[in-house]
Amino acid sequence: MAGIPHLQWSQSLSVRVDGIDAQHKKLFEITNHLIDVFEAGSGDFLTVISELVEYTTVHFHDEQMVMMNAKFPGLAPHTAEHDKFIAKVEEFLQAYGEGRSDTGSTMVVFLKDWLFAHTSGLDMEYAQFLAKNSAKTKAF
Repeated sequence: MAGIPHLQWSQSLSVRVDGIDAQHKKLFEITNHLIDVFEAGSGDFLTVISELVEYTTVHFHDEQMVMMNAKFPGLAPHTAEHDKFIAKVEEFLQAYGEGRSDTGSTMVVFLKDWLFAHTSGLDMEYAQFLAKNSAKTKAF
């Protein structure tokens, strides 16, 4: 079986807010580390999941502040997607804790796919808004 592919950062994923771009890169790094830990069968799996969840929480807050300060009209649906993500991760963690088979691999693939889709999709919506409304953008 082939391994889970790593996430690759590219400039096309930039939201043009240096702090948020740095956070996205860090989320990619943590997710790639999670993939490695999972595939190695390391006992650090839950530690890395916890790191990812904690960092994601900080990132979501910071990202939402950027959108709020810029008066991005899509803030509410974007925040709802963040909330759905958190709820899904909580479901995975509960199932993993109960020892349900294949939960680990399903969780890792979900996290990787969701992060890439969210960064390359929804985040580009506010990136375009910020680019068009640069006067409204406050430094992060």
